[in-house]
Amino acid sequence: MLFSSQATRPSAGTVILPSGSLEQHGTEAPLGCDAIIARHLCLKAGSLTGVPVLPSLPYGDSRCHQAFPGTFSLRTETLTALYAEILQAASRNGFRRCLIISGHGGNRTAAEEACSRDYGAMRSAYLGYWQLPGADELEQKLFTRSGDHVTAAEVSMVWHLLGKRPPGLFTGTYPPWKSGADDPGEFRRLYPDGGVGGDMSGVSVEKGAELFGFLVRSLCAVLDESIE
Repeated sequence: MLFSSQATRPSAGTVILPSGSLEQHGTEAPLGCDAIIARHLCLKAGSLTGVPVLPSLPYGDSRCHQAFPGTFSLRTETLTALYAEILQAASRNGFRRCLIISGHGGNRTAAEEACSRDYGAMRSAYLGYWQLPGADELEQKLFTRSGDHVTAAEVSMVWHLLGKRPPGLFTGTYPPWKSGADDPGEFRRLYPDGGVGGDMSGVSVEKGAELFGFLVRSLCAVLDESIE
């Protein structure tokens, strides 16, 4: 939990910013899937390490999904400016490190541009949760084909976190990524069911719990290294 306005300002402190998106996730997961995973991951790791967690940023750069209803996308320039102002505010409030943990790969360009800017004594960095140490290896072990969008990994984790399975879960395999799919209209033509590359027969709440628990431990290790 963040400190109140009356509390002592942090000294050499680290703060985490969870970041996600509001976009289509097929029939398997809610629109806020990416933000839900990032928020829960950061809050759990923050509670275990004592590192404060900023309110999550639920919107992201989701341009290629805009032909699907329910997707709310920010322009890359808008998202960059938003990250930059949050980072500047974190610096002004006395933090010396800010780690952006994203559940959405489309946020990378904006986040890395914002992190490259000067915030005085504060350092900042971006990590997709799949980039945490050991995450990719475990995902490959748990899922034969996790995929690129509406992945077996994220579907498993979000339904573990929400405590239920969705009705009418698609159990097939989505087609692989193809060139030109970054255009919204072309993406919907190529992937009318919303997903890319994943084998949904591997979705499991139990696997989601295992992967999420591992990510929490991995993020805690990263945070412990940043604490002086």
